[in-house]
Amino acid sequence: MHFDYLLRRPLTPPTHRPPLLVLLHGKGANEDDLFTLAKHFDPRFMVISLRAPHEMAPGYYRWYERAETAQGLVFDEAEIEASRTWLIQAINDAVMGLGADPHQVHLLGFGQGGAMALALALTAPRHLRSVVSIAGRLLAASAPFAAPAEAMDHLTLLIQHGTLDERVPHAESVAACALFAELSVKQGFKEYAASHTISPAMLKDALDFLRVQLDTAQGKTH
Repeated sequence: MHFDYLLRRPLTPPTHRPPLLVLLHGKGANEDDLFTLAKHFDPRFMVISLRAPHEMAPGYYRWYERAETAQGLVFDEAEIEASRTWLIQAINDAVMGLGADPHQVHLLGFGQGGAMALALALTAPRHLRSVVSIAGRLLAASAPFAAPAEAMDHLTLLIQHGTLDERVPHAESVAACALFAELSVKQGFKEYAASHTISPAMLKDALDFLRVQLDTAQGKTH
């Protein structure tokens, strides 16, 4: 399977297969977007930034189409499902091809990337260790593929959203938190006085969260 990506290898020499952090950009961006943050992530991570599979125009990509209608937002369910299955395969191929630890795969997504990260947490948790969703939302198209709650026992989520987000309502992340709480998934929810962006405070909290996930996996205490 072919997919486009940018890669930062671990900055500290791993003694075994390194943990993998997968970055998922928002609508209308590409793999360069979140890769600008790669230098900030824990040096133990192998960081890969994926390009979404649906092209909008040269250099601009999406995970799924959505349209505003008189009846409200309409989402292209076929594109959502195509992206969900594509993403699972891309992550598996990246783990195998890059020699990453299959038990230490972490996702960080923004906007549509955050929505896809939540979709994988819901439907394919066995592939993941933790998820950071920034300005994401639950996608109804993925609900029929939800995994059983017990399959999410190992998973930890951090859901972040700006209360001033003009593109994806803050209420979308509140709803996501409620669903994962019903499934007894370990999670944290943080809101910020921010618009549709990754603010410095959001980034710091995400960095701290991901570092804790690695430390916990390696048996470190704080």
